[in-house]
Amino acid sequence: MRIFGRRLPACPSQDSGADSFWHRAVLRRFPRHHLYLQIYASFVLVLVVFTLFVAAVLWDVAARKVQRANGHLVVLMEKVLPVDASPASTRETLEALAGITHADIALYAADGRLLASVGKIPPVMPRLSDDDHPIPFNAGVFQDGRRLALDWHANHDRPPLPLGWLAAIALLAALGAYPIVRRLTRRIEALQRQADALGQGNLAARVEVRGCDEIAELARRFNQAAERIEALVNSQRAMLASASHELRSPLTRIRMATSLIGDERPELQDQIARDIAELDALIGDLLLASRLSTDTPNLNRQSVDLLGLAAEEARRCGASLCGDPVELQGDARLLRHMLRNLLENSRRHAAGAGVELEIKRDAQSVAIHVLDRGPGVPEGEREKIFEPFYRPPGTAETGEGVGYGLALVRRIARLHGGDVHCLPRADGGACFEVKLPVPPPPHHPPPPPPPPPPPPRKGRQGRRPPAAGGGDPRPPPTAPTPRGPPGPPRKTGLERRPGLAESLNGTS
Repeated sequence: MRIFGRRLPACPSQDSGADSFWHRAVLRRFPRHHLYLQIYASFVLVLVVFTLFVAAVLWDVAARKVQRANGHLVVLMEKVLPVDASPASTRETLEALAGITHADIALYAADGRLLASVGKIPPVMPRLSDDDHPIPFNAGVFQDGRRLALDWHANHDRPPLPLGWLAAIALLAALGAYPIVRRLTRRIEALQRQADALGQGNLAARVEVRGCDEIAELARRFNQAAERIEALVNSQRAMLASASHELRSPLTRIRMATSLIGDERPELQDQIARDIAELDALIGDLLLASRLSTDTPNLNRQSVDLLGLAAEEARRCGASLCGDPVELQGDARLLRHMLRNLLENSRRHAAGAGVELEIKRDAQSVAIHVLDRGPGVPEGEREKIFEPFYRPPGTAETGEGVGYGLALVRRIARLHGGDVHCLPRADGGACFEVKLPVPPPPHHPPPPPPPPPPPPRKGRQGRRPPAAGGGDPRPPPTAPTPRGPPGPPRKTGLERRPGLAESLNGTS
């Protein structure tokens, strides 16, 4: 499809995204302009049209007055210029008329003969100038057949109009309208900024209410809506945190009761223990989500050895690990929780196959890949699985997981300036990719070259005489001090952290 000679890309087949698609296409073709510029341009356009209309009306009124004056002039001149008047008297009368009208005047006889004239002799009929524009011409016919022709001078060829005053008034009105329009739209822009802030999660966003017009009423309604939203969200957070804390007490009592049952039904005890562990993990996730749902969560940022952290979680889950050593600034506890949720999710859906954990670093970011050979995730579900308490169709009946771990993974990744996505694998399975920014390695400038050795000093008595025998006066070098027996080898980072070397070699 073409819009104004420009071909737009094909519209997607989904009806839900059609409106946003065409909206983005039109915005790319026609960038958004500020509202105050549109209002100001409309005001100036109306002002210009009004000025031109007034000028045209005044022009027409002045032209009609000139035509009526010419008619009266012809009648008057017919009375003061009788047929039998002498040429000198006729010329004297025409000179007096020319002094009043500032025009070239000529009087013609009925047969076309020139009787008298003042200034340049105007023609009997209208004529054109050199640039093909008509020269203003007025002529009247007396009752006896004589013709009076008037040719206005160039500086008096148009009726006087107050065009300069009109232009000055229009310019002053345009200049005075700009601050008024800008003040009007500045309040709308402030409302827009606070609405964007509220949409991004700042529940304390409010608009200053000024005036008593519709914009002030809109700002007042926005503040009321923002207050209700903030109260609802805060009450929900408080209820979630309170419920999570209250659920810990009955869980503790259930765990103690199962320990007192004995070993009569071991399979039942194992099932109860798994359910308690799952419920305990859910409560922990809810408490963590409640803490992270605030506008500015308190993160304990410090230097984190991501590869070591991944090795500990991979060993705990039985996953293989390979990757590059990476250090980044973040909350170690949250990053550990993110890795654990990803590994547990892949292990749960891997159907007994192994889970792989990869860490790759480039110049600006680090990529964490958690791979499995499970059934994979359909394309339409790859973003929905990161929504809280969402489980793909067919997985709710298995009773494994509650659908909140991946939502928490995305929240933690975004708090660290990154994001998480689900990608397909070539031979089946799923790949969860987390990208986090890392600071560039510090650049250490090369050390400056050592200064040249100072020249040898000369004493007052001159140089020291050489030693007897002509040998070197410098003392002989001392022999190196013998060291003791070699101690035990120094432990590296891999040996100090248990399980890290095995995980790097692909063992669980």
